[in-house]
Amino acid sequence: MRSAKGGSVSMDYRAGTVAVVGRTNVGKSTFINAIMGRKVVIVSERPQTTRNRIRCILTTPEAQVVFVDTPGLHKPMNQLSAHLQREAFRSLAGVDAVAYMVEPSRVVDAYDATMLSRFQPLPCPKVLLVNKSDQAKGNAVPETLLAYGRLGIFSDMVPISSTKGTNLDRALAVIIGHLPKGAPSSPEGASTDRPLAFVAAEIVREKVYAATYQEVPYSTAVTVEEIEERETPPLVSIYATVVVAKDSQKAIVIGSQGAKLKEIGTQARVELEDLLGRKVFLSIHVKVRPKWTEDEAEIARLAGD
Repeated sequence: MRSAKGGSVSMDYRAGTVAVVGRTNVGKSTFINAIMGRKVVIVSERPQTTRNRIRCILTTPEAQVVFVDTPGLHKPMNQLSAHLQREAFRSLAGVDAVAYMVEPSRVVDAYDATMLSRFQPLPCPKVLLVNKSDQAKGNAVPETLLAYGRLGIFSDMVPISSTKGTNLDRALAVIIGHLPKGAPSSPEGASTDRPLAFVAAEIVREKVYAATYQEVPYSTAVTVEEIEERETPPLVSIYATVVVAKDSQKAIVIGSQGAKLKEIGTQARVELEDLLGRKVFLSIHVKVRPKWTEDEAEIARLAGD
């Protein structure tokens, strides 16, 4: 059996795609970053942080797992959130397994029950991950496992804590066990299928989320207009635009005398330099596009694949 680079792998090698699905803010992105052993997708306590299907590639001597980080499931409130819901369901097409994530709630959440009824017909194994087990009180974890087990949907169920690292090895082993045997499709060392422009935009957006408040994060998008790479001396120049829906939001992002935007830019630049291993010049401008979160064309341009 040949690998993506032409080398040979064991006949028992497993490779496949796994969609990580669950309600918004349940910890899907944190789980993937923990499994990957490095930050690949952005995280935030704000709901609806993940807006696109992001493929994160984990390659081990035994398997290659392509995790698909999906937008959180939620009740749509506008055109943007409806778009995110569609993205979550689109991510399920052709996957080899689904990892559905919940919190230790003791009972099956009504919204989860509705969503799981849509996932049940999928012709692939489904694994339940009960995240945040370190925060559970009393018998919350075993009661949650019993409640979801009664649905008869899941091939396996694993309680985990993505932040503490609890049971992540077991969760990975269970997921790999459900993947088909086959050669890896991506070269060893690849961690995502997304280009630098997408990664840079996501990092800037994460810093905007962390630095702002109220409605700003839910009305923010980031685009990268241009990337220039210079070899001597090594420098990557990135020109990004933060898009908001109101003038008041623009003022919040920029801050007094530009202090907030400078803070956002500095934090993003430091992370980009760590990621790329070279100096980064980062230019960020802020533009207002009124009601872009209700405009299908603008959503497709600013938050689409």
